[in-house]
Amino acid sequence: MYRYFLALRYLLSRPINILGMAGVMVGVWALIVVVSIFSGFLKEVQSHVRAATSDLTILALPWPTSYAEIAPKVEADPNVAACAPRLLWYGLIHALGDGEPARPRVPTIQPPGADLPFLMMLGIEPSLEREVTGFSDWLAAVEDPDLRVDDVDDPLRPAKVKRPDGSEVELPVILLSERRLRDGTVSKGAIIKVSSAQLHHERGSRGQELSFVDHEFVVAGAYATSHHAFDNMNCFMARDVLRGLMETSHVEDPVTEVIVACVDPDDNDTTAARLKRTVNPLLSRPQAEAFTWQRLNGDILGAVDHQRSLMKLVLLVIMVVAAFLMFATLSMMVTEKTHDIGILSAMGATRVGVLQVFLSCGFAIAVLGALLGVIMGCLTSLYLDPFNTWMRDSFGVDLFPTRIYNLDHVPYDLDPLWIAQVSVMALIFGLVASGVPALRAARHDPLESLRIE
Repeated sequence: MYRYFLALRYLLSRPINILGMAGVMVGVWALIVVVSIFSGFLKEVQSHVRAATSDLTILALPWPTSYAEIAPKVEADPNVAACAPRLLWYGLIHALGDGEPARPRVPTIQPPGADLPFLMMLGIEPSLEREVTGFSDWLAAVEDPDLRVDDVDDPLRPAKVKRPDGSEVELPVILLSERRLRDGTVSKGAIIKVSSAQLHHERGSRGQELSFVDHEFVVAGAYATSHHAFDNMNCFMARDVLRGLMETSHVEDPVTEVIVACVDPDDNDTTAARLKRTVNPLLSRPQAEAFTWQRLNGDILGAVDHQRSLMKLVLLVIMVVAAFLMFATLSMMVTEKTHDIGILSAMGATRVGVLQVFLSCGFAIAVLGALLGVIMGCLTSLYLDPFNTWMRDSFGVDLFPTRIYNLDHVPYDLDPLWIAQVSVMALIFGLVASGVPALRAARHDPLESLRIE
């Protein structure tokens, strides 16, 4: 019993031990807070990407590929709930006005984060698209009622508009993201020009030629997803319209990719491999690939996950520093208590007993530091968002600029397993750091210890 009494006495009589406890507390706090924020950010990114991506996407289809030829085979898969065709092509948009040049001027200098006029044009069929993705939700998610699509059931139906000279004309429509319409460059109901390249198939030649073409569209309204990059780079138009814009041959029912909704999303990987084997034999060149939404967006998701892992490694340095701090303070304690060690040994204390005295000191420091670190880490993660909001509103200091990451709050994800791992790691560091001084104390010669005043 004397061992624990002496350990408590030594701890309370030496306030410098608080430094070791504070080091462990800060290390545990940092590991919990930073990793929980990165985990929450990763979940937010995954949810944003997931909201704008289908379960599976069949890509690298050779041109021309007929959707009618492959759709029945895809829909026959037991895990496919629905599929939809898409045409993808690139274009350059610019608003029309008085004195507008025949070709848009490409800006050479843009501020960071500015919307460029380059867009990926997605040719879709709304009735099929909404069965696979959240297309209907994207239209309904537009906050500004003045930018919403008037005809939600058929948003890509050609519209009649009046030109500045008073003439009325029917033009195909285009859907732009709410972000683009809010910047004021173009508005709902405006006539815009899309400049792109058109494919020409020459008879007797295997190659294709490109020519520069312009096409006018009416902005029917906006869509909005939670995926900032998707909104910034994509626009929607009718598949038949895009087909006429991108090529001049008579290809029936062309498609460049097929998006798929699965019955069981947990079986995406197996379904993707099965669809690849099903689709490729139907193609002139068997080069198609089926990607899950995770694999399709693997770069951005992998980057965030890699940063989280890297932060774990960096923050471990704090724990190592805390361990060295504990080692230093406990080594000083052993040096100061050398005479006490001799008295204890003369009174019958064993080497194991002396070892337990100083090992208990280190373990108590590690336990208290880990406990306080866990409490502070959890509380910081829970209340970081309101504290950040208060700091921003009161002093203009934004600790976590959520707008940069397209977030409306500071995300966090407290993982009980990670908290337990950090706590155990702190205890192990504490035992190792206190074990060396404790062994040195246990190996003291009682006679030499008694000679030291």
